Amino acid sequence: MEAAGATTGSRNCAECVRIQGHYAAQAWLLPLNRRELALVLRIMLRALAGNGTRAPGSLELHLLDDAAMSAANLRFMDCTGPTNVLSFPGGEELPGILLLSLDTLARECLLYGQDPTEHLLRLLAHGMGHLAGLDHGPAMDRLCAACFDAARRASAL
Repeated sequence: MEAAGATTGSRNCAECVRIQGHYAAQAWLLPLNRRELALVLRIMLRALAGNGTRAPGSLELHLLDDAAMSAANLRFMDCTGPTNVLSFPGGEELPGILLLSLDTLARECLLYGQDPTEHLLRLLAHGMGHLAGLDHGPAMDRLCAACFDAARRASAL
């Protein structure tokens, strides 16, 4: 398991972003390197705070394969099979947690003709919306669009 930590100097976004790779054999499926990914996550956390929604004080992103994602989806959501992203808001002392399936990311890009970087940003933005405590709907869509747009503009991806 590898971790890439990235801190920010601002309290308005995450104090720390950690990326946990649980699936090293398929890390090549990730379209961004860990530094770019940490930057994108910090930018999205700032976008949450800038939109008046609660943002976790820190964030952990866990990169999984479909088997691990299926187990998490069953345990926490009572759903069978893998999904692309799961979000756990955390609390005052606990980080927000995102689980991302690299297998599902790659498969969806192929199935839907999605650009891998764009699809990754959309999945992370969607996860951020749930970290902010939102369910699917117009408010979630607006927040996800704000996160996606901020990350895309700032990172020039």
